Amino acid sequence: MKNLIKTKISKGYQTVVPAEVRSKFNSEPGDEVIWSIIGEDVFIRIKKRANIDPIKELIGQFSTKESDDSTNSLDEIVSEP
Repeated sequence: MKNLIKTKISKGYQTVVPAEVRSKFNSEPGDEVIWSIIGEDVFIRIKKRANIDPIKELIGQFSTKESDDSTNSLDEIVSEP
């Protein structure tokens, strides 16, 4: 049984992933939509966002009282006799 869902293309050439599709494929912001052109047909699939290391996501997210310039720190260490 085919389940056809229609959306429109906006003036900015954007469209919406319908709620039924988002729900079925557990789509979230950051997931990719892949468009495949085969002959005169277009096929769409959703690729889940790659798992990102949660530690890397935290880097730079919180401000600190200290100012650290790692480049200058490394230069000082390298140029020591």
